[in-house]
Amino acid sequence: MSNIENNPTTFEDISSSSPVKKRKSASKEYGEGAFKNIDKVIKVISFLVSISTFLVSAVIAVVLALYDSVFLIVSIGLLIFGILMALLLLFLIYGLGHIITQNKEILKRL
Repeated sequence: MSNIENNPTTFEDISSSSPVKKRKSASKEYGEGAFKNIDKVIKVISFLVSISTFLVSAVIAVVLALYDSVFLIVSIGLLIFGILMALLLLFLIYGLGHIITQNKEILKRL
């Protein structure tokens, strides 16, 4: 009998005898597909949502102001509220896109 069969703590290295095929990780396949530029898409969407929110509130404010002069104060308040909501949505959605951009940069460096 050989020495390996008598000693149970001895291990034989079999990993070097056969080459191992390297597979792409799931995260690389996911990142190289349709979502490659998702950070830029989210940033563009943030501007579109922000501009559309402002325009809708401005149109409603103008319609209210033209309808009756009593609604002038309400239309000014609605315009200010629309501006604040547009800025809030811009910062939140753009921030998400910026976080994704930074995460991609960190993954590239690692």
